[in-house]
Amino acid sequence: MRKILSLLFTVCIVFTLCSCGQQAESETVPEFTLDLGDVDYKGAEFVFAQRNAEHSTGEDYFGYVVNTEFSDLAIKRIKEVEDKLHVKITVDTSGSDIGYLVPATTMSGLVPFDALQASSTMSGLAQAGYLYDITALSDIIDYLNSEKWGTKEDLKPLCWNGGLFGVIPAAWPILKYRSIDGAVVVNENIIGYLQQTDPRELYERDEWTWRRFEELMPIYNHINDAGDEVMALETTVHWLFRTMHTTNGVPVIVKDESGDYQLSLHYSPDTFEAMQTAWNWTFGEYSSYVNVNTGDWKVLLQNFIEGRSVVTIMNGTDLCGSENSIAFNMDNFGVVPFPHGPNGSKANTGSTITETRFVITIPALCKEPAMSATVLNAIYEPLPGYENEEDVVEYLRKQYFFDDRDVYNFVDMYKTVLYNYRCENVTDAYISIDRNITMRETLEKYANADEANRLKYIVNMEASAEEIFG
Repeated sequence: MRKILSLLFTVCIVFTLCSCGQQAESETVPEFTLDLGDVDYKGAEFVFAQRNAEHSTGEDYFGYVVNTEFSDLAIKRIKEVEDKLHVKITVDTSGSDIGYLVPATTMSGLVPFDALQASSTMSGLAQAGYLYDITALSDIIDYLNSEKWGTKEDLKPLCWNGGLFGVIPAAWPILKYRSIDGAVVVNENIIGYLQQTDPRELYERDEWTWRRFEELMPIYNHINDAGDEVMALETTVHWLFRTMHTTNGVPVIVKDESGDYQLSLHYSPDTFEAMQTAWNWTFGEYSSYVNVNTGDWKVLLQNFIEGRSVVTIMNGTDLCGSENSIAFNMDNFGVVPFPHGPNGSKANTGSTITETRFVITIPALCKEPAMSATVLNAIYEPLPGYENEEDVVEYLRKQYFFDDRDVYNFVDMYKTVLYNYRCENVTDAYISIDRNITMRETLEKYANADEANRLKYIVNMEASAEEIFG
């Protein structure tokens, strides 16, 4: 596979080569096994910098709420890996900006971290040459194993110049689902109060469409027993537009007749129909039923939990990821994909990735990339009791959701998720939407900037992802 490394990356590798809480163990948990032959790092310190900032806040350990089953399993796993590899694992959550810290320490000739974990927004470090190409470590990290390290869409923001500069802990329960944007969450108590058909049933019958939702909006929008108005839908402009974007049958990126990668936002009539419909919901004839919240996302989340809207749009973290999420704070909710358009189908769920969470990378200038890869590979073996995806699905069914359909709807959203390229600045047309100009005028306003970013980012990233993953 082609490897294109920046000058800084090459210098870093040369430098590297030349300079070189207690938890009671459950008796029912099987022993962790790891076949590494005679690997022994003789007490070396492995510093793992983690910056897992989320919409919802709460104390966590390796992405899990503390004092839960998964955080306890993670604590046990770290201890086992330390013992088996004779390495001391230190987790750094100091909060210092990795985007600044890694370049600064690299230029000084010393990177204090052996691995990094943050969101894919640090992809600029890969493009600048500060991260190690994972494809060069394929004998240790099998990045083509999507069940362990993530899918093409998860990893697309980490693809550059034919290289892959990060993976995710996909084999660990729930973490991969927390990157999902666009899950539609329904207050089932209100649906019952209004004596309406459960949206889950509408989705099963393939009646959960834009037009059906528009018919339901004036019914969902009502005055409750306390005299307060309850909105049919509360969301933000960018949540609504980017979720509806792909529900009319066309993905974010399409290939034209010449095989060039194009933005469907400016290329496809079906995508324009989706954007125009979102505009009508936000500013047009349905806007009285839709509250487009421009304030803090946490306020929107709290409004839904308190019953001030029937339907909202969520990311995976605010749905089931932290102690402030819906699953931790709401008694009865349902999960369905976004309604699809006339040219879409149930397979067009509207789920996207704005930023991939829990991305694991290796600094180009670390002590020893092979050691970093070996330790990470050992840490992120499946957790005991959750070796198979069905084990995780069963856990979600019992612990987070109220209906089997919620589980499968949510899992299907992950299977159909698409990277939306917001971080590459090609969705500003609907992030900065203005009621005073039409949808067509808005697209024309951003056309030149979007084209520049298509050429700067999308062509490289899509071609790299295709080369790596096929």
